[in-house]
Amino acid sequence: MEPIINSPFKFLDPYGRDDYNIFFGRDEEIRQLYQHIHKNRLVLVYGTSGTGKTSIVQCGLMNRMEDTDWTPFFIRRGDNINESLAKVLKQDSTAAMPQSTGVSAALSGDNNMRQHTFVRAPLPSGNDEIYESLKSINLRYLRPVYLIFDQFEELLIMGSDNEKQTFIRIIDHILCDPDLQFCNLLFIMREEFFAGLSEFEKEIPDFCDRRLRIEPMNARNVEEVIVKSCERFSITLREGSENAKQIISILTEKNTISLPYLQIYLDQLWRAVYMNSGPDIVFDSAIIRRFGKMNEVLNRFIRERITVIQEGLHEEFPDIPDDFVSNVLDGFVTNEGTKRPLAYLRINNGIWFTGQVAPYLQNRPSALMIRCLSELEKNKILRTDGQTYELAHDVLAGLIDSRRTEEQRRAALIDQQIRSRFTGFQSKTSEYLTRKEIDSYRPFISQLNLAPDILEFYTASIKEREKEDIEKQEEIKRLKQLRERQKRWKWGWIAGGILAISSTALYFYSQSLRREFNRNESLVYMGYKMKNIDPVDALNLFGPIKERVFGRDTAWVQQKLLEFMQTQEVQSKFSAYTDTLSSPMLEPGHIDISANGLFMVMDNGDENYIVLNNKGKQIASFPGISYAYFLNRDDMLLLARKTSAMAQTKKNNKLERYSPQTPFPTEFTILNCSTGHQRVVRLGGAGRYLHPIENLAPNAFSEFDSYRVRYTASGNLLVPFLEKTNGDLTYTAQVMTPGGIPLNQLAATATVTTSRDLKKIVSLYVTPEGNTFLHVYDEHGNFVQQIRSMQFGDFTDDGALIWGKFDQIHVLLGRDTLSFPTTESCGYAFGSLDKQRIIAKMGAYDEDAELIKLDDHSRLYFRESLLALNFDKNAFITHVSPVYHSEDRNYRDTIRRRNLDGVLTGMFFHPDGIETMQYNRAKDEILVLTKKNRLLVLDNRLNVKTGLQLTANDRYGMSGNGDMLYYVRDQFLSVFRNDMPYLDVFNAAKSWSVLAQKQSPVKREISKQRRKELGLAFR
Repeated sequence: MEPIINSPFKFLDPYGRDDYNIFFGRDEEIRQLYQHIHKNRLVLVYGTSGTGKTSIVQCGLMNRMEDTDWTPFFIRRGDNINESLAKVLKQDSTAAMPQSTGVSAALSGDNNMRQHTFVRAPLPSGNDEIYESLKSINLRYLRPVYLIFDQFEELLIMGSDNEKQTFIRIIDHILCDPDLQFCNLLFIMREEFFAGLSEFEKEIPDFCDRRLRIEPMNARNVEEVIVKSCERFSITLREGSENAKQIISILTEKNTISLPYLQIYLDQLWRAVYMNSGPDIVFDSAIIRRFGKMNEVLNRFIRERITVIQEGLHEEFPDIPDDFVSNVLDGFVTNEGTKRPLAYLRINNGIWFTGQVAPYLQNRPSALMIRCLSELEKNKILRTDGQTYELAHDVLAGLIDSRRTEEQRRAALIDQQIRSRFTGFQSKTSEYLTRKEIDSYRPFISQLNLAPDILEFYTASIKEREKEDIEKQEEIKRLKQLRERQKRWKWGWIAGGILAISSTALYFYSQSLRREFNRNESLVYMGYKMKNIDPVDALNLFGPIKERVFGRDTAWVQQKLLEFMQTQEVQSKFSAYTDTLSSPMLEPGHIDISANGLFMVMDNGDENYIVLNNKGKQIASFPGISYAYFLNRDDMLLLARKTSAMAQTKKNNKLERYSPQTPFPTEFTILNCSTGHQRVVRLGGAGRYLHPIENLAPNAFSEFDSYRVRYTASGNLLVPFLEKTNGDLTYTAQVMTPGGIPLNQLAATATVTTSRDLKKIVSLYVTPEGNTFLHVYDEHGNFVQQIRSMQFGDFTDDGALIWGKFDQIHVLLGRDTLSFPTTESCGYAFGSLDKQRIIAKMGAYDEDAELIKLDDHSRLYFRESLLALNFDKNAFITHVSPVYHSEDRNYRDTIRRRNLDGVLTGMFFHPDGIETMQYNRAKDEILVLTKKNRLLVLDNRLNVKTGLQLTANDRYGMSGNGDMLYYVRDQFLSVFRNDMPYLDVFNAAKSWSVLAQKQSPVKREISKQRRKELGLAFR
């Protein structure tokens, strides 16, 4: 075999701790992960395949953490994740004290290394050994323990139900046991399998709450990787950064760049240049152009490596099949196209795979298998840790999956179908296999890696159908005897009838064969080929596929249709405009839309904020901005200038709640987006700062009660701010003219509230002695009156002052004060004198609500949290959270709408559970995000009006008038008109209806010829 020339690039190996000097472009992700694991005991790191999740942890985080900060253990599933966890902990807890401890010892490669994938080892009854090992390790190292589960999707794909449930119990115990609070958990997984975590969330509701999505690198960072890597490896880029951009253009697919593709490309390009010119490596535009497109490079790489290895093996083992290496590699790929790790043992100089493996890998000569696996490892296609062989990366699994023959794909589909049928048989929802299924599966059974109980089900199905055939033959024989007794004169008529029947039967049989072929063609196409074509083309193939699929498989057609409807490529077709952002990791409060929906502002990376109009065109850009949001006047935008963090000169609880890096702006710009006019407003005086972004998160308060700057009715500016004097930090506010001239300063210890007509202001002030006062001002900041000793204060919808403390609510009516006792402790209250109603938040955590009728002094108490109210619409909306009612199983995550008499008029429940809710007062609609990232618009009857799919940590919102809806999914901004009752990507009926509409943005005529070009051919 030809010698292997090692390039300096990492190829498909993840970066490790020692690779810090060649690991570029991920500083921001490393910073965020570092902050995440210091704030949370359980963190989920996820992203698409090839985004470098493992490298960010193994190289980036490892070098950010000090050895004294943690004791990390890397765990892979192996044959069983629970046994792997037990063994790695037991090995460390029982080993002798090493000379060096901590991360250095963990990754040094000596006998104390903590990165393992173990073969099966018996787990003691219960899981006490794991917990005791953790305690022993903690006593040994005297620092927090981190269990890092890499490629966690392997458990979701290949783990049994028992393995998963045992693991869930272990994690739940670690999180809840007071003696194990030193133990932290970090899970690394591919986002495509995020839905598989639903089992974990049922038992551990906050399992997915602290998560960090690793986005694909943007072009700027990839350019940095290419240029700095070439500098490090003494490779000359003749045209400098232009060569890097040329490579990026080759690698870019659907606006993203795959890092594994980049590594393969650079590795292969280096080898090609080295073979032609020797050690002085130069990349130029001509060489890059001749080297070919990415798909050519990938296919050439895998084809050449397989060919070279196959030919070398054939010289030593002449009798091996021509496709031996391809079939061996196929055993390392799952039906889903991901890599399948295979644990093994070396026995008597041979390889013995443990667990279930593909039949093709079984009973092969040891010398052949050892030689083949060794060559695949040398060629960097496989890798091993001494106990498990696996593909070097999922990108190779995708390449191998794409090379599978139609017969292999058919076998994989049959594997899925027979497992599904067996599951249905066990649960008594389906019967034995039909004759057609048996005949269809028979040629492939020997190729499948089926468990004994599934094979027994297959054999029992054959026996059951054979029994039916015998009974049928006996019935045919009986009928034949009856026919023989018929009178002779009818034989001619009967013969003619039989001939006609036979002809008809032959016709229907041929039709049945054609129908079965088209059905199978549809199923195979949906399962394998469809994912590789344009999503809109794919959508328009579902119509002809639906006509040819029948029986239980129709449900799969519906499922695949919805999967395509939920892609960003399809959803964006319904948007008013879209944009691709350079910064996909938008923090809360770093994007906003104007009240009329005509303008948007967002952080586009490096503290550079851009403003878009309603066509998606950028109309302004501002560098050095800390945050931005629209004011309560159409088109008026506030941009807070970036400043340094506030110096902390003495202990101050109010300042300590912010991180040391928190910027505190001292001035802001107001931009009129319609005219382009802008002016700078300064707070005036040293030590005055706008509230930081942590205090301004959208929906944290309300449009009338917050720490945000806003206009009063006359056009003055109400500016809440922080003031630092002699190291003490106080909350306050001031009213300024539209030009920024201070008028009056207000005493305000908490949020500042305005009346609905913006003509009055109320603030809560707490003296150093702890006395509370409610101060009322006019819109110019002139003092009007004061109320003593209260807990909260606000205005009713019609402008009357309302305040309260504990179990009393008061309303000022002219000179009279109306008082109303409450059933329990009251945290806040809203009211309308016109409607004669008060609605109060009750309980220690505002978890309940009470409706008080002023006209008859009656009241209704609800064990439901107040979400929103709209006196104009005669409605209030509540949320029933299982968190506050865990003792009662009847309480589910539910939204309820009631009229002002307390009568239930609508209810919404979703099995995913509810993550967040935003009420739009103008539209009288609710924007709901479920725990599985379904974004739903609920109408005023709490019916789903529109449904869109997001991914974790995405941002979304609605304009103040409710006319526009937006989200940022990954790095893609999509803005929609909120008039799409026909679009619900989770509803199959609506999705079929959308496809049938001629004016639909996803409607595309697909001719028979075009269908064939896309790889779908019917008979």
